[in-house]
Amino acid sequence: MKPIQAMIEDAMAASSLDACVVIGTEHTTSNLRFAANSLTTNGQMTDRSITMISIAGESAGVVTRTVTDDDELAALVAASEQAARDAVSAGPADDAFDLVDPYAHDDDWDAPSPATGIEVFADFAPTLGAAFTRLEAAGERLYGFAEHELSSVWLATSTGLRRRYDQPDGRLELNAKSADLTRSAWAGVHTTDFDVELDELVDDLHQRLDWARNQIELPAGRYETILPPSAVADLLIYAY
Repeated sequence: MKPIQAMIEDAMAASSLDACVVIGTEHTTSNLRFAANSLTTNGQMTDRSITMISIAGESAGVVTRTVTDDDELAALVAASEQAARDAVSAGPADDAFDLVDPYAHDDDWDAPSPATGIEVFADFAPTLGAAFTRLEAAGERLYGFAEHELSSVWLATSTGLRRRYDQPDGRLELNAKSADLTRSAWAGVHTTDFDVELDELVDDLHQRLDWARNQIELPAGRYETILPPSAVADLLIYAY
């Protein structure tokens, strides 16, 4: 498949309206899924998309699609330009503004897109295996999901600006349960390189499972619930 930088330049060259902005994104993801003290699946995914922003006067048409070849790229440019022409009848966009001129920066536009892979878990996986053994001996089970992502974004404008940025990201979610499944505790952390303190997380889960041994039957109703910080943070993401 053609390098995404070349596709972006081809889209710029194909533009026939007053101005344009092209944003290209390549995204790779690797993951591990485990349940009951055993690794169940692992996977890796790759995707590419291009956003074409065509500008006609003070109106714009924006289209984003997965693009893998020249025909799909040509269709993307055509759809974006048609959307821009259709938008002209609605009048100038409220946020219309001149495109930024090129300026000095140290981005390496031509550098290949980096990709994450299963090797990101090289140090994490042995520690996870040791945690399985430890919890099995304690009569507990560990479930969870580990995911690492790497996104690269390229931005090009018809004024000549060229920028790019690489962003690693990752998360680990753990759920420990008693063997009879009557007790459960959750923990989650954010990480960009999977240099996580897994032993500390497992210690915390083990302690909370031990606390849950003391159970009191209560009638159905509304009760105050105290959540650990990581659970609160995750819920706030959904609330936001």
